[in-house]
Amino acid sequence: MSPDERTLARVASGTLDDIDAEILHRVAAIIERVDPVPAGLVDSIGLALTIDALHSEVAELRLIGAPELILRSEEPSIEAATITFTTDVLTVMITVHAEADRVRVDGWATPPASLGVELHQGGLVTRTRSDPDGRFSFSDLRRGPARLVLRRPNDPELPVVTPVIEL
Repeated sequence: MSPDERTLARVASGTLDDIDAEILHRVAAIIERVDPVPAGLVDSIGLALTIDALHSEVAELRLIGAPELILRSEEPSIEAATITFTTDVLTVMITVHAEADRVRVDGWATPPASLGVELHQGGLVTRTRSDPDGRFSFSDLRRGPARLVLRRPNDPELPVVTPVIEL
């Protein structure tokens, strides 16, 4: 063991005193000010763990023409007019239309089927069914983060869940 490793082992085996606690408190305050935890991250992690536990099929967001520079921000969602989500079992395209301070979402799923479709916004869940061609819509929705959950008739216990988007 080198002298540096012995010093590190001795320091690591010690207890924290009031000075150590104050230093850690100040470092935490600096990190919170400079690089705060994004809003909704804890909820997103909880949902991701729940989805994993349910063995859900998670849709992947496909961005076309993404901005040259993408910067980290406190807003964890993406605003777009047309969005496509893909999985091995289902592809979903939605368009988001502004209607004053509300929005309308029109969607199409392939392969076409009559699907159970849920739109989750915070604690609110709005449900509809797609027609046999896979078309569905939601109207008079509030703006803000949302995600879709789609249930296929041949496997309703394995939902397809999209990432959060901005309506």
